[in-house]
Amino acid sequence: MSAIGDFLTDFENMSEFGARLRSRRLERNITTEALAEKTGLNRKTIMELEAGRDVRLTSVIKVLRALQLLGVLNTALPDTLPGGEALSTRGQPRVRAYRSTSPKKPPLINVGH
Repeated sequence: MSAIGDFLTDFENMSEFGARLRSRRLERNITTEALAEKTGLNRKTIMELEAGRDVRLTSVIKVLRALQLLGVLNTALPDTLPGGEALSTRGQPRVRAYRSTSPKKPPLINVGH
């Protein structure tokens, strides 16, 4: 298996993610039918996910929960960033992204004739 990362296309990342999910399912000796029943999803959805096709995020979460892998999202998306990087320049937690600070245009001067 290859690494999932920014250097791969979305299709390649999705294919790798699906292959890894399939591998984890097989390690646990769970059929697609059993996983579909456990998640409440259609068997076809499980197969599409494992094939790297685009599926709903809720479907991914249901499958990760059923395979007891939902906690791995904490590694990818931790609650806080290490080293206080989640703080703004004022020392307060950031609650939204900032707009870019482009140079302001000088005000127009109305010259009457």
